[in-house]
Amino acid sequence: MKRRSFLKAGTLLTAPLIIKGIPVMAAPSTGNDLLDVLAQTTYGCGKILVIVQMNGGNDALNMVLPLDKWSQLSAARSNILMNQTDTLPLNNNATTALHPAMPEMKNLYDNGKLMIVQGVSYPNPNFSHFRATDIWFSASSSTAVLDTGWLGRSLTLQYPGFPNGYPNANMMDPLAIQIGSTLPFSLQGPGINLGYNVPNPNSLLNVINGTTDPAPNNDYGRELSFLRLMKDQSNAYRTAIQTAYNVPQSQPATYPTSNALADQLKIVAKLINGGLKTPVYIVNHPNSHDTHENQVDVNDKKLGTQANLLTILSKAIGAFQTDLTQMGKADKVTGMTYSEFGRRIKSNASFGTDHGVGAPVMFFGASLNTNASDVAGTANPVPGMIGTSPNLPANATVNDQVPMQYDFRQLYASVMKDWLCLSDAETTSVLGSAFSTLPIFKTNAVLPLEGIELIGQYVNGEAKLNYKVEDNTHFVSFAVQFSDDNIRFNEVNNIVNTSLNNNESYYFNHPNEVKKMYYRVAGKKRTGEIKFSNTLILRSNAKEQLISVFPNPVTNFTLNVKLFEAPNSAVEVTIYSMIGAKIYYNKFNQPGTLLNFRIPPVTKNVHYVLEVIYDGTTAHEQIMFQ
Repeated sequence: MKRRSFLKAGTLLTAPLIIKGIPVMAAPSTGNDLLDVLAQTTYGCGKILVIVQMNGGNDALNMVLPLDKWSQLSAARSNILMNQTDTLPLNNNATTALHPAMPEMKNLYDNGKLMIVQGVSYPNPNFSHFRATDIWFSASSSTAVLDTGWLGRSLTLQYPGFPNGYPNANMMDPLAIQIGSTLPFSLQGPGINLGYNVPNPNSLLNVINGTTDPAPNNDYGRELSFLRLMKDQSNAYRTAIQTAYNVPQSQPATYPTSNALADQLKIVAKLINGGLKTPVYIVNHPNSHDTHENQVDVNDKKLGTQANLLTILSKAIGAFQTDLTQMGKADKVTGMTYSEFGRRIKSNASFGTDHGVGAPVMFFGASLNTNASDVAGTANPVPGMIGTSPNLPANATVNDQVPMQYDFRQLYASVMKDWLCLSDAETTSVLGSAFSTLPIFKTNAVLPLEGIELIGQYVNGEAKLNYKVEDNTHFVSFAVQFSDDNIRFNEVNNIVNTSLNNNESYYFNHPNEVKKMYYRVAGKKRTGEIKFSNTLILRSNAKEQLISVFPNPVTNFTLNVKLFEAPNSAVEVTIYSMIGAKIYYNKFNQPGTLLNFRIPPVTKNVHYVLEVIYDGTTAHEQIMFQ
């Protein structure tokens, strides 16, 4: 069995560090390629992202309540809807209220430390918990399953030669810390999986922990040797974690008791206070949000299962934000809630709700763009909220959904570019396509970060590469690296930096006929640290390149679509709304690489997905009409 397959099937078997009875898993990998690249690039940026997982599909309409759609809401879910007078109204937001179990988060909102992004989802949503989680944490479309190599690929991508030589002087702290329980990636997503599962895990643990015999020279033996190295490396991070955790706090916040989420966030706060440079933390809400039945107390609908879930969330985040403020680090940390999907507009007969589409994502922190003057004159001039109350039908059926307003990858792009110091090229490389950002963060929130931006194209049998270096004088050399699988990279060019210019461009042509090729640049800094560029993907088969749409946003409902090769078959063009509804279809048989056509008028200033199929290939592009 290959290493990546062997590891992908596994879960955590190496013993985690236990703090106050809670497992803390530290690794140079989150077990998720999106977060791994994000963490690797942002190490040293000075910003921290804390992700709060609300597993199970949270009922957003019973958390962020649309006051301006109350009559529609009441008609759709009278058996679970509380009285409007029980909700918590928000300052400067006449359309929206929070569940009464969330006074701490209302206080954050009213003080500019909470941002609500409405209607977050993706086209053609999937209602399986497992698949939906996988989509969110691989940043794939609903029709594509990304096999990114999982832990094996992430380790190789981030740490050349890992685990030999790590941690080291330039990388003393783990890049990601998961607190709480973990599951296999296929079930949960961003789990810190330092080992793997086999049919008899107890026997394997005995072998790992008890034997010093040489590993056999076979696939199993090689994986065992690798796991031993992984275990040693994981243990090496314990000292850094324990040292940070034991740094005293001058004025620690008071956290709620009997609240497992608060216990996790308290550990995160202590590690941040202790100076750990880890940029990504993942914590887990202890209870499932899969409330198909008995979501509320039938005698008092502001109470019940959902209220208990939101109480845990609100009290934990409120205490955490207070802790960050008291230690003077609130402006360096942003939190983000996530649930794999929302729930239906209409409740069911069991006093619950079933799997749905759009749901709000909440950001919390002191560097959010919640100043009223900053959003004045924008499409939705409500400080602390992006988007509007969901559009609800007057008489919702069981199939009606909370519509999507924003693609979750727009949030990822915003976090990466505006908070965690990634360049446009790096963000596009991680997400596989360019996504527009949202005004979530203050304009001055990003710290400067030197970087290497790699661009290029494949022409006449050569990969023509151009890499630009922002703070060029900080580097002594640059190595261009190539891979045909995005796992094993080999050096194909190396130059010594003799330029005295601060911003410099370098060029390199690499003859190559591999169908799919990956390039990156490793810059060696004067301190000895290695700084990687974004990973550039090129294809020798032009049909596999993305289409080009211009102008975008589209004017007068007239599209110009550029194909990267003249088609040998009919070209099928479909336009979908962001909730997957087909709004346009046509089949073109014209020659050449340029399609020019007009579609019937559609809603302006919202995003759509353009799908183009020809010669057995499929390409997608996000478009907007204005």
